[in-house]
Amino acid sequence: MYNSIKVINLVMAMELHGYNFCKDNSIKSRNLQTKAIFEKLSKIELEHYEYLKKLLKKYKDGETVSEELNLPEDKGEIFFEKRKESENLAQNLEQSMIQDMNVLRMDYLIEEDFRDYYSMSKKVEDEQLREILSHFAGWEDNHAKIFKDEYDRLMDKYMNISWGG
Repeated sequence: MYNSIKVINLVMAMELHGYNFCKDNSIKSRNLQTKAIFEKLSKIELEHYEYLKKLLKKYKDGETVSEELNLPEDKGEIFFEKRKESENLAQNLEQSMIQDMNVLRMDYLIEEDFRDYYSMSKKVEDEQLREILSHFAGWEDNHAKIFKDEYDRLMDKYMNISWGG
C-alpha cells in the first residue's frame, strides 16, 4: 500500500504542473477558443492544488478528513457547454491552428496520464483518500475529453479549409 502523504505530495505536484502548463498555453494561444479552455482549466487545476494542500495539512497534523474539507466542484464541463451554446465558435479561425492542435494534443495526453495515476488510488490504504483520488480520476478524464474534443474540432476545421489557410 502507498503512503498517503507521499501520494498527496505527488498529486499536488501533478496538479501544479497542470496549472502551469495550462496557464502558459493560455498566454501563448492565439485561438480564442483554445485560449479560453486553457484559462479555465488553469483555474480548475489551481483549485485542485489548493484543495490538496489543505488535505495534506490534515494528514500531516494527524487529523481525520472531515466534512469541512469537501471536494471542490469541477466546473470544467459546465463552463464549456455554456460557452458552446452562447457563441458561434466555428467563426473563430486563427493562423495558429497547427500550434494550438499540438498543444491541445499534448495536454490531452497529460490529462490522460493524470487520470491513470489517480486511478491507481486502489493502492492507497486510506479509504477516504482512495475516494478523493477516484473523484480526481473522473475529473481528469473529463478534462482529457475537453482537450480531445477541441483538438478534433480544430483538426477537422484545418483539414477542411481551402489552401492557404
